[in-house]
Amino acid sequence: MFRKCTLLAYILLTTQYVVAEDTESNNWSESFIDLYERGVQSYLSNEFEDCVYFLEFALDKYKNYYEATANCRIECEYKNRDIKNKGGFLHPNDLENLHFYELILKRTLCLTKCRNRNSNYLPFEGDFDNYFMDIFQNREAYSYLHNCYTKTNQVTLAASAALTYMVKHPGDEIMKKNFELAIEKPGVDKEGIVDLEEKKFVKLFVAGILAINDKEWQTVISVMESSVMQFIYDENQCRAYCEGEFDHGFMPDFVSAIGNHFANVLYCKRNCTREMGMVRGKYYYNLFAGHYQYLQMAYYEAGKFEESYRAGLSYLLFNKGDIDMLNNLKMIEKETKGMLNENFFKVRREANEYHDRNLYEDKLASFIKEEFNNLADSEEELITESSSDDQGDENEAETKDNDVDNEIEQKTFIEDMVYQTPSRGYQRDEL
Repeated sequence: MFRKCTLLAYILLTTQYVVAEDTESNNWSESFIDLYERGVQSYLSNEFEDCVYFLEFALDKYKNYYEATANCRIECEYKNRDIKNKGGFLHPNDLENLHFYELILKRTLCLTKCRNRNSNYLPFEGDFDNYFMDIFQNREAYSYLHNCYTKTNQVTLAASAALTYMVKHPGDEIMKKNFELAIEKPGVDKEGIVDLEEKKFVKLFVAGILAINDKEWQTVISVMESSVMQFIYDENQCRAYCEGEFDHGFMPDFVSAIGNHFANVLYCKRNCTREMGMVRGKYYYNLFAGHYQYLQMAYYEAGKFEESYRAGLSYLLFNKGDIDMLNNLKMIEKETKGMLNENFFKVRREANEYHDRNLYEDKLASFIKEEFNNLADSEEELITESSSDDQGDENEAETKDNDVDNEIEQKTFIEDMVYQTPSRGYQRDEL
């Protein structure tokens, strides 16, 4: 009898395990959109543990999708650079800009092969629409997660989810109040509150700042140099992810389609630069340049004057006329009198490339804004002249509304402080 019961229990346990395993397997086959919808439905049904499970799963799959997509595009961009640098074109002469289109074709082939290699992460792209992609880009899931963490008594994670959401929605007063309540709850670990979407470079950057406070100059140099490279890579991932689909809303001709899509991608990439400035709940303007400010100091204190001088010159690319940095470089010139050579005066390569790219993109963005806005204004004047005064008033009101919307969009990342986590605040935070 005992053996029969044991066998029956074993069968029941095994069956439950197989069912659980099948459920897990089915979940892995679902897209992050499906998982998100199941998480929201669980929230609406007051099934808060399921809500946490599905939303965490959805976010994890989205991160895999984001990284795989961005890395494919980065990989194929580097392969295209090799073709340009080595002259590996099908025909040596660039007739009618055919080299440009050859690179597009080869990059398309590269992306297709890369997608096939990463099919586990990229199986559902044809089903995606902008509505759901915007949900993940705007961190909407963390609004639900905050509530579900709260209901399941995961108070520190609840506060972290609220903080993560507020980074994208700094003006959300309801979430701000929720966050303030969350950080005062019994059992919350204030030092454990983090932005759950934090960029990888941040840990390195903060470690460098803390090492400055402790005057550990070799450590500062090591982690800040790593942070520079990681910053570039993190931003390039964001920029590559911008190169996705675009709904024109009409049927443009060939050249217009390219121009419209490029303009959309350009504005997205420029927003990546702004988003990179958010560190542990606080926004820093021109954070990339700040790395060179700290590196100039650290190399100087370590007695490496050439590296210090070059870091200072790199900082000045982004902050021309900065009196403190100019004085620092003059001090190095005095201390190394007779030792200065041409290497001292070389701006660091990655800093020069980053600055040059931003400068060109700024010019392109200004060109788009000025020229196409002027064109739109001219067309509007023609329409207004041939329509009634009432219709003209409506057009003017609509234009003003659009201006207001654009102004609001521009202010998205101007908020200075969302929340500075206690243990992750640091003394030298003026950039």
